[in-house]
Amino acid sequence: MRRSPMYGQKVGDQIAELLRQRYDDVLREPLPDRFRDLLEGLEMDRPFFLAEARAREDSDADHALTER
Repeated sequence: MRRSPMYGQKVGDQIAELLRQRYDDVLREPLPDRFRDLLEGLEMDRPFFLAEARAREDSDADHALTER
């Protein structure tokens, strides 16, 4: 059964609208502190900032492993 281009367009439009509805909420969520700190550090061009961020990630990963 071959679908008409109009049918495909309607389905595509419906999918696009559902995706917009779902992800518009995500765009309105506040930026997590970790990301904001990382962006601020990159804007300030502090070379040590990346090392601090990596150390924090390692600490978080270690904490997550000990919770299991």
